[in-house]
Amino acid sequence: MKPATHRGLAPGWRRLAGALAVVVFLSGCERPTRFDENLCPVGQPPAGTTILLLDTSDPLEPAHEAELGRLLREMNPEFQIQEDSDFFVAPLEKLVVYELNEDIGVLEPSLVLCNPGVNPNAWEWWRGLVQGRAFAQRRWEQFDYEINSMFAVEEKPAQSSSPLIEALGVIVPRHAPSQRSFGDTVEPVHLILYSDLLQHSASLSHYGAYPPAQQVLATSSMRHLGTDLAGVEVSIFRLERARDARWQTPEHYYWWTRLVQEFGGQVIRQESL
Repeated sequence: MKPATHRGLAPGWRRLAGALAVVVFLSGCERPTRFDENLCPVGQPPAGTTILLLDTSDPLEPAHEAELGRLLREMNPEFQIQEDSDFFVAPLEKLVVYELNEDIGVLEPSLVLCNPGVNPNAWEWWRGLVQGRAFAQRRWEQFDYEINSMFAVEEKPAQSSSPLIEALGVIVPRHAPSQRSFGDTVEPVHLILYSDLLQHSASLSHYGAYPPAQQVLATSSMRHLGTDLAGVEVSIFRLERARDARWQTPEHYYWWTRLVQEFGGQVIRQESL
């Protein structure tokens, strides 16, 4: 009797060959991505942008620092696969942080950072075969470090003015150009205001009588304060201070809600801390 002949690979070899074929296919689909010094993909816009305007015109109180820390942890949780948080900076999205300055002419980001991708510790089994895990790990550790370093907010001397609305007029057009109002398909923008919300400038001050929010755009002396927030989602955190209780009234709290709406934005979260 002639010995049996094998007409194909053994089952184990077939599984291995199939796995290798999958890896080869995925490696062909995965194009290598280059990142700049801010961990943002070179040559492509961010998948979305989160803008944090941090009001340090007065020193943050311990409770406000603690809440800021919680907010930052929501932006950068340990495992970034799918997070149920309005503040999660997802892979390939950008975080831009501004600190309020009384001179808006020098207002520039204190931090620009993109989430360079899912934490390699949460990768699918095959991704480590087609991407450099060590490089990805270093990028993710840098992202984690940069965000966590924001916990140490340097105490700065109090400023004589708080031009919050004027600052929005500088910041928002940089990241959410006005053509959004025409229905263009653009990346989502989330604006976070972390402030006592006591606007104080020559144009408008909350330390005294001030007009309803719906009159800002209708008043010639304040019309220049208008900012196009069409398509922008806004979260508002009002930092309560006992010394300012006279000014931080419920009416003041909802004045900001109406102002965002007058500017065409959508308030998705609002808290008083």
